[in-house]
Amino acid sequence: MIKRKKHIPLLILVVFGICLIFFNLKSSVEDIQYERIFKSERAFGDDYFDIYLINSKGEQNNWKKIDDDYYIQSKGFKQMMASYKSEIEDYDILSNSISELEKDSNTVYFYQENIDKNGHRTLYIYNSDLDKGYIFNFQI
Repeated sequence: MIKRKKHIPLLILVVFGICLIFFNLKSSVEDIQYERIFKSERAFGDDYFDIYLINSKGEQNNWKKIDDDYYIQSKGFKQMMASYKSEIEDYDILSNSISELEKDSNTVYFYQENIDKNGHRTLYIYNSDLDKGYIFNFQI
């Protein structure tokens, strides 16, 4: 019984830490203004893939410069985008715009997996100098 009581403060600390991280991540993307530019057809179980244009500045506290991790995370989103090529209006313009953002040294990104919804992933890419970016939102 005594050993269990010793672990309770540690457990509370761990739960508090996880909550703090979750709310910090959530607040880092809350203030972003966006417009949906592609909405996939909803599939069984409400699976979807949507793309949004970021058209105003938001806080980017936890965002990182484009790095190898970005390319690893973005690969699946880009493959998904390519699979919808015929349904995405101005696909080539969108693809080129994303490539140009990736090349710019001032572009940052943020990748998030939702802990509340298994299989929900979101990738944000944004350049504050150009005031332009995209959100890729995927749920399976």
